[in-house]
Amino acid sequence: MAKSTNAVRFGINPRGMSYEKVLSVAKTAEDAGFDVISFSDRPPEPNLEGWTFATAIAVQTKKIAVTHSTLNVPLRNPALLAKMASSLDVMTGGGRVILTLGAGGQEAHYRAIGTPFGTAGERVTDLEDAIAIMRGLWANETFSYEGRQFSVTDATSPPKPLGTIPFIIGAGGARMLKYTGAQAEGWIKNGGWPETHEQYLGLLGQVEAGAEEAGRDPRTIRRVLNGTGYIGDKDPNDVIPETMGRRGGLMGNAARILEIIDEYVELGVDTFQLQFPGDMVEDQLKQFGEEVIAKVKK
Repeated sequence: MAKSTNAVRFGINPRGMSYEKVLSVAKTAEDAGFDVISFSDRPPEPNLEGWTFATAIAVQTKKIAVTHSTLNVPLRNPALLAKMASSLDVMTGGGRVILTLGAGGQEAHYRAIGTPFGTAGERVTDLEDAIAIMRGLWANETFSYEGRQFSVTDATSPPKPLGTIPFIIGAGGARMLKYTGAQAEGWIKNGGWPETHEQYLGLLGQVEAGAEEAGRDPRTIRRVLNGTGYIGDKDPNDVIPETMGRRGGLMGNAARILEIIDEYVELGVDTFQLQFPGDMVEDQLKQFGEEVIAKVKK
C-alpha cells in the first residue's frame, strides 16, 4: 500500500452535546491544533440538524474546517447542496468546508420522513450523479445533467467557491471504494476503526486500485479513520462510556498514542477523527493538543 503524501490531521466528533457546549468545544479544539470538526447527519438522532449546526460553528470559529460523518446524499438535492456549500465557503473565507458524503444507510430513517430509498446500487449511482452535478455547477456558468434521481437543466449556482471544496466518501463496498479512488479527494472507512490491519489494507487497496486505473496518484487521496479518543494513564474502559464504543482509536498516555499514530500512518492513514468522553472533553482536547498534536506537527 502507498503511504499518504498528505500532512497528518486531527478532527473531533462531538456527539450528544448542546449547541453552546459544542461551540465551546470547537473553539478549544481550534486552539489545541485540531484541524476539523465533524457533525452527525441522522435526522432521528437527538442532535441538531447537521448542516445548520456546522454553519453556526463555522462562522463563530476562525480556522477549523467543518464536515460531517457522513452527509447523506438522499436527504438533499445536490444542486441545493452545491449552493449551500459554496455559500458557506464564501462566508468563512474559503478552504474550511469539506463535503464528506455517504450513499445513505439505515432505511428506516428515510422511510420515516418520506424520503426515497433505493437499492444499494441505485444509491451509489445517485451519489455519483450528485457529485457530478455539484462539480459541474461550480465549474460552469450554466450546467445540465440527467441522472437517475437527480437532474439539472441550464442551472446556475452563484456564488462559486473561493477554492476547491473536497469530497471525502464514506465507502465500504467494492464499487464505492473504486469510485472513491477514481473521483474523490478522500476516503473515510465505513464502520469506524478497523478490526485488523489486514481488513483496512484490503479496503485501502481497492481505493488505490481505483485511483491508479483513473491515472491518479493514490498517495494524494486523504484517508480518514473515525475512532475513540482518550489521553491519560487510566484504563480507557474505566473512563469511556460503552455507548461511545471502545473497539479502537487513539487511547492511552501520550507515548502510546504517538505509537498508534505512527503505526497507522505507516498503513496509509493521514486523518484521525476522534470522539472524546463528553464529561472531560475540553480538558482532553487541551492535553491532546499539547502532548500529541504539537509533537506530530512540529
